[in-house]
Amino acid sequence: MSTEKIIQSIKDHSITNSDEWFANLEKRKQEEVLLHDKLRDMDFRKKISKEDKKKFFSNTRLVNGLDDSEDSLFMNNQKWFNNEYLLKNSISGLSESYFNELISENSKGNIVLDMACGFGRESIIAAKSEAELVVGIDLSPVSVKEGNELALKNNLNNIIFSVADCENLYFDDDTFDTIICARMLHHIEFETVMKELQRVLKKDGRVICIEALGINPLLNFYRKVTPEQRTHWETANILTFKHIKVAQKYFKVQNIKYWHFLSPLAKFSRVLLPIFNFLDSNLFSKIPFLNRLAWTFTFELKKENS
Repeated sequence: MSTEKIIQSIKDHSITNSDEWFANLEKRKQEEVLLHDKLRDMDFRKKISKEDKKKFFSNTRLVNGLDDSEDSLFMNNQKWFNNEYLLKNSISGLSESYFNELISENSKGNIVLDMACGFGRESIIAAKSEAELVVGIDLSPVSVKEGNELALKNNLNNIIFSVADCENLYFDDDTFDTIICARMLHHIEFETVMKELQRVLKKDGRVICIEALGINPLLNFYRKVTPEQRTHWETANILTFKHIKVAQKYFKVQNIKYWHFLSPLAKFSRVLLPIFNFLDSNLFSKIPFLNRLAWTFTFELKKENS
Protein backbone atom coordinates (compact mmCIF):
# COMPACT_ATOMS: atom_id res chain seq x y z
CA MET A 1 0.00 0.00 0.00
CA SER A 2 1.53 3.31 -1.09
CA THR A 3 2.00 6.22 1.30
CA GLU A 4 -0.48 8.23 -0.78
CA LYS A 5 -3.15 5.56 -0.30
CA ILE A 6 -2.43 5.37 3.45
CA ILE A 7 -2.78 9.13 3.81
CA GLN A 8 -5.98 9.10 1.79
CA SER A 9 -7.35 6.29 3.96
CA ILE A 10 -6.63 8.35 7.06
CA LYS A 11 -8.44 11.33 5.56
CA ASP A 12 -11.38 9.12 4.59
CA HIS A 13 -11.67 7.85 8.16
CA SER A 14 -11.07 11.15 9.95
CA ILE A 15 -13.48 12.08 12.72
CA THR A 16 -15.89 14.80 11.61
CA ASN A 17 -18.11 14.85 14.70
CA SER A 18 -16.10 14.19 17.85
CA ASP A 19 -19.13 14.23 20.13
CA GLU A 20 -20.92 11.59 18.08
CA TRP A 21 -17.76 9.51 17.80
CA PHE A 22 -17.19 9.70 21.58
CA ALA A 23 -20.81 8.74 22.32
CA ASN A 24 -20.44 5.57 20.24
CA LEU A 25 -17.34 4.35 22.12
CA GLU A 26 -17.51 1.64 24.75
CA LYS A 27 -17.54 2.98 28.32
CA ARG A 28 -13.97 1.82 29.05
CA LYS A 29 -12.76 3.67 25.96
CA GLN A 30 -14.65 6.78 26.96
CA GLU A 31 -12.84 6.63 30.29
CA GLU A 32 -9.53 6.41 28.43
CA VAL A 33 -10.33 9.46 26.33
CA LEU A 34 -11.45 11.58 29.29
CA LEU A 35 -8.42 10.69 31.42
CA HIS A 36 -5.79 11.05 28.72
CA ASP A 37 -7.26 14.21 27.26
CA LYS A 38 -6.70 15.66 30.73
CA LEU A 39 -3.25 14.20 31.40
CA ARG A 40 -1.85 15.21 28.01
CA ASP A 41 -3.29 18.71 27.92
CA MET A 42 -0.24 20.95 28.23
CA ASP A 43 -2.38 23.88 29.39
CA PHE A 44 -3.61 21.68 32.24
CA ARG A 45 -0.02 20.76 33.10
CA LYS A 46 1.19 24.35 33.08
CA LYS A 47 -1.63 25.55 35.34
CA ILE A 48 -1.88 22.47 37.56
CA SER A 49 -2.26 22.90 41.30
CA LYS A 50 -0.05 21.11 43.82
CA GLU A 51 -3.05 19.04 44.85
CA ASP A 52 -3.70 17.89 41.28
CA LYS A 53 0.00 17.14 40.75
CA LYS A 54 -0.11 14.73 43.63
CA LYS A 55 -3.43 13.26 42.50
CA PHE A 56 -2.66 12.73 38.81
CA PHE A 57 1.13 12.62 38.50
CA SER A 58 2.63 11.23 41.71
CA ASN A 59 3.60 8.05 39.88
CA THR A 60 5.53 9.91 37.22
CA ARG A 61 8.64 8.03 36.18
CA LEU A 62 10.62 11.22 35.88
CA VAL A 63 12.92 12.47 38.61
CA ASN A 64 12.19 16.03 37.53
CA GLY A 65 8.75 15.27 36.15
CA LEU A 66 6.92 17.71 38.41
CA ASP A 67 9.28 20.60 37.78
CA ASP A 68 7.31 23.68 36.69
CA SER A 69 10.17 25.06 34.60
CA GLU A 70 10.45 24.56 30.85
CA ASP A 71 13.71 22.69 31.50
CA SER A 72 11.99 19.45 32.46
CA LEU A 73 10.49 16.42 30.76
CA PHE A 74 7.15 17.24 32.34
CA MET A 75 6.88 20.58 30.56
CA ASN A 76 9.19 20.16 27.56
CA ASN A 77 8.41 17.26 25.24
CA GLN A 78 11.58 17.95 23.24
CA LYS A 79 13.66 16.51 26.09
CA TRP A 80 12.35 13.03 25.26
CA PHE A 81 14.52 13.00 22.13
CA ASN A 82 17.78 13.52 24.05
CA ASN A 83 19.06 10.15 25.26
CA GLU A 84 21.89 11.71 27.24
CA TYR A 85 19.40 13.86 29.11
CA LEU A 86 17.16 10.87 29.82
CA LEU A 87 20.00 8.79 31.24
CA LYS A 88 21.07 11.59 33.57
CA ASN A 89 17.67 12.82 34.67
CA SER A 90 14.96 10.21 34.25
CA ILE A 91 14.22 7.26 36.51
CA SER A 92 13.24 5.37 33.37
CA GLY A 93 16.16 6.69 31.32
CA LEU A 94 17.75 3.29 30.71
CA SER A 95 14.69 1.77 29.09
CA GLU A 96 13.59 4.98 27.38
CA SER A 97 16.95 5.56 25.68
CA TYR A 98 17.13 1.88 24.67
CA PHE A 99 13.65 2.06 23.17
CA ASN A 100 14.46 5.31 21.37
CA GLU A 101 17.40 3.55 19.69
CA LEU A 102 15.21 0.55 18.86
CA ILE A 103 12.72 2.85 17.15
CA SER A 104 15.49 4.46 15.12
CA GLU A 105 16.90 1.10 14.03
CA ASN A 106 13.48 -0.07 12.82
CA SER A 107 12.28 3.13 11.14
CA LYS A 108 14.68 4.22 8.39
CA GLY A 109 12.99 3.85 5.01
CA ASN A 110 10.00 2.09 6.59
CA ILE A 111 6.30 2.76 6.91
CA VAL A 112 5.68 2.93 10.66
CA LEU A 113 2.51 2.79 12.78
CA ASP A 114 2.61 4.17 16.33
CA MET A 115 -0.27 2.62 18.27
CA ALA A 116 -1.92 4.80 20.95
CA CYS A 117 0.76 7.37 20.24
CA GLY A 118 0.02 9.77 23.09
CA PHE A 119 1.57 13.16 22.39
CA GLY A 120 3.64 11.53 19.65
CA ARG A 121 7.12 11.24 21.07
CA GLU A 122 7.83 7.79 19.57
CA SER A 123 6.26 8.90 16.28
CA ILE A 124 8.58 11.91 16.20
CA ILE A 125 11.64 9.71 16.84
CA ALA A 126 10.62 7.41 13.97
CA ALA A 127 10.09 10.38 11.65
CA LYS A 128 13.45 11.91 12.62
CA SER A 129 15.03 8.53 11.85
CA GLU A 130 14.09 8.91 8.17
CA ALA A 131 11.00 6.73 8.09
CA GLU A 132 9.20 6.91 4.76
CA LEU A 133 5.96 7.63 6.62
CA VAL A 134 4.88 7.54 10.26
CA VAL A 135 1.24 7.21 11.28
CA GLY A 136 0.39 7.99 14.91
CA ILE A 137 -3.07 7.04 16.14
CA ASP A 138 -4.76 7.61 19.49
CA LEU A 139 -8.25 7.65 21.00
CA SER A 140 -7.49 11.00 22.64
CA PRO A 141 -8.15 14.04 20.41
CA VAL A 142 -5.99 16.20 22.69
CA SER A 143 -3.08 13.79 22.19
CA VAL A 144 -3.49 13.91 18.41
CA LYS A 145 -3.59 17.72 18.51
CA GLU A 146 -0.42 17.80 20.60
CA GLY A 147 1.27 15.31 18.27
CA ASN A 148 0.54 17.49 15.25
CA GLU A 149 1.93 20.53 17.07
CA LEU A 150 5.07 18.63 18.04
CA ALA A 151 5.62 17.45 14.46
CA LEU A 152 5.26 21.04 13.25
CA LYS A 153 7.72 22.22 15.89
CA ASN A 154 10.23 19.66 14.61
CA ASN A 155 9.68 20.57 10.94
CA LEU A 156 8.65 17.04 9.96
CA ASN A 157 6.58 16.30 6.87
CA ASN A 158 6.75 12.49 6.91
CA ILE A 159 4.31 12.05 9.79
CA ILE A 160 0.56 12.18 10.24
CA PHE A 161 -1.59 11.84 13.38
CA SER A 162 -5.20 10.69 13.53
CA VAL A 163 -7.89 9.82 16.07
CA ALA A 164 -8.46 6.07 15.70
CA ASP A 165 -9.24 2.88 17.63
CA CYS A 166 -6.34 0.44 18.02
CA GLU A 167 -8.77 -2.46 18.38
CA ASN A 168 -10.40 -1.75 15.03
CA LEU A 169 -7.79 -0.56 12.55
CA TYR A 170 -9.03 0.63 9.17
CA PHE A 171 -5.73 -0.02 7.37
CA ASP A 172 -5.35 -2.71 4.71
CA ASP A 173 -3.57 -6.00 5.35
CA ASP A 174 0.25 -5.92 5.12
CA THR A 175 0.52 -2.12 5.30
CA PHE A 176 3.30 -1.44 7.85
CA ASP A 177 6.96 -2.47 8.11
CA THR A 178 7.24 -1.52 11.79
CA ILE A 179 4.67 -1.01 14.53
CA ILE A 180 5.43 0.74 17.82
CA CYS A 181 3.54 -0.26 20.97
CA ALA A 182 4.80 2.02 23.72
CA ARG A 183 3.12 1.62 27.12
CA MET A 184 -0.26 0.97 25.48
CA LEU A 185 -0.92 -2.79 25.45
CA HIS A 186 -2.45 -2.70 28.94
CA HIS A 187 -5.00 -0.15 27.71
CA ILE A 188 -6.61 -2.48 25.18
CA GLU A 189 -8.16 -5.91 24.71
CA PHE A 190 -4.90 -7.72 24.18
CA GLU A 191 -5.73 -10.58 21.82
CA THR A 192 -7.96 -8.38 19.66
CA VAL A 193 -5.01 -6.05 19.11
CA MET A 194 -2.59 -8.94 18.48
CA LYS A 195 -4.84 -10.07 15.64
CA GLU A 196 -5.00 -6.56 14.22
CA LEU A 197 -1.23 -6.10 14.47
CA GLN A 198 -0.63 -9.40 12.72
CA ARG A 199 -3.04 -8.39 9.97
CA VAL A 200 -1.68 -4.92 9.15
CA LEU A 201 2.03 -5.81 9.59
CA LYS A 202 3.99 -6.88 6.52
CA LYS A 203 5.72 -10.25 6.37
CA ASP A 204 9.00 -10.15 8.32
CA GLY A 205 7.85 -6.90 9.94
CA ARG A 206 8.35 -6.15 13.63
CA VAL A 207 6.29 -4.85 16.51
CA ILE A 208 8.52 -3.22 19.13
CA CYS A 209 7.07 -2.95 22.61
CA ILE A 210 7.80 -1.31 25.95
CA GLU A 211 5.41 -2.03 28.80
CA ALA A 212 4.98 -2.08 32.55
CA LEU A 213 5.30 -5.60 33.96
CA GLY A 214 2.57 -6.68 36.36
CA ILE A 215 4.31 -9.34 38.45
CA ASN A 216 5.87 -7.39 41.33
CA PRO A 217 3.27 -7.33 44.16
CA LEU A 218 4.55 -4.04 45.59
CA LEU A 219 4.17 -2.27 42.27
CA ASN A 220 0.73 -3.78 41.78
CA PHE A 221 -0.32 -2.55 45.22
CA TYR A 222 0.87 0.96 44.39
CA ARG A 223 -1.13 0.92 41.17
CA LYS A 224 -4.27 0.03 43.09
CA VAL A 225 -3.87 2.82 45.65
CA THR A 226 -3.38 5.52 42.98
CA PRO A 227 -6.61 5.03 40.98
CA GLU A 228 -6.85 8.59 39.66
CA GLN A 229 -3.80 8.04 37.46
CA ARG A 230 -5.19 5.22 35.36
CA THR A 231 -8.49 3.66 34.39
CA HIS A 232 -9.83 0.52 36.04
CA TRP A 233 -9.07 -1.38 32.84
CA GLU A 234 -5.40 -0.32 32.91
CA THR A 235 -4.89 -1.43 36.50
CA ALA A 236 -6.46 -4.82 35.83
CA ASN A 237 -4.53 -5.47 32.61
CA ILE A 238 -0.88 -4.69 33.30
CA LEU A 239 1.05 -7.22 31.23
CA THR A 240 2.29 -10.56 32.59
CA PHE A 241 3.62 -13.65 30.85
CA LYS A 242 0.12 -14.89 30.12
CA HIS A 243 -0.01 -12.03 27.61
CA ILE A 244 3.29 -13.16 26.08
CA LYS A 245 1.78 -16.62 25.55
CA VAL A 246 -1.13 -15.04 23.69
CA ALA A 247 1.31 -13.02 21.56
CA GLN A 248 3.14 -16.23 20.64
CA LYS A 249 0.01 -17.44 18.85
CA TYR A 250 0.50 -14.68 16.27
CA PHE A 251 4.21 -13.77 16.38
CA LYS A 252 7.67 -14.96 17.26
CA VAL A 253 8.51 -13.20 20.54
CA GLN A 254 12.12 -12.00 20.69
CA ASN A 255 14.58 -9.95 22.74
CA ILE A 256 12.77 -9.74 26.08
CA LYS A 257 14.68 -7.38 28.37
CA TYR A 258 13.92 -6.28 31.94
CA TRP A 259 14.37 -2.77 33.30
CA HIS A 260 14.26 -0.84 36.59
CA PHE A 261 14.55 -2.50 39.97
CA LEU A 262 16.30 0.16 42.05
CA SER A 263 16.14 3.18 39.74
CA PRO A 264 12.65 4.30 40.89
CA LEU A 265 14.21 4.99 44.31
CA ALA A 266 16.24 7.76 42.68
CA LYS A 267 13.05 9.80 42.74
CA PHE A 268 14.11 10.65 46.29
CA SER A 269 17.77 11.35 45.47
CA ARG A 270 18.94 12.04 41.94
CA VAL A 271 22.62 11.61 42.84
CA LEU A 272 21.96 7.90 43.36
CA LEU A 273 20.53 7.35 39.87
CA PRO A 274 23.86 6.36 38.20
CA ILE A 275 24.51 3.81 40.96
CA PHE A 276 21.03 2.35 40.73
CA ASN A 277 21.24 2.20 36.94
CA PHE A 278 24.58 0.38 37.14
CA LEU A 279 23.20 -2.20 39.56
CA ASP A 280 20.02 -2.64 37.53
CA SER A 281 21.93 -3.13 34.27
CA ASN A 282 24.71 -5.36 35.54
CA LEU A 283 23.05 -7.35 38.31
CA PHE A 284 19.28 -7.41 38.79
CA SER A 285 18.33 -7.58 35.11
CA LYS A 286 20.54 -10.64 34.66
CA ILE A 287 19.27 -12.81 37.52
CA PRO A 288 16.77 -15.36 36.16
CA PHE A 289 13.25 -15.20 37.63
CA LEU A 290 14.20 -12.33 39.96
CA ASN A 291 14.40 -10.11 36.88
CA ARG A 292 10.69 -10.72 36.31
CA LEU A 293 10.01 -8.45 39.29
CA ALA A 294 11.11 -5.54 37.10
CA TRP A 295 8.98 -2.45 36.73
CA THR A 296 9.31 -2.38 32.92
CA PHE A 297 10.13 -4.80 30.13
CA THR A 298 10.75 -4.52 26.40
CA PHE A 299 10.20 -7.14 23.73
CA GLU A 300 9.79 -7.55 19.98
CA LEU A 301 7.21 -9.43 17.93
CA LYS A 302 8.24 -10.71 14.51
CA LYS A 303 5.75 -11.68 11.83
CA GLU A 304 7.23 -14.64 10.05
CA ASN A 305 6.42 -15.92 6.59
CA SER A 306 3.60 -18.46 6.70
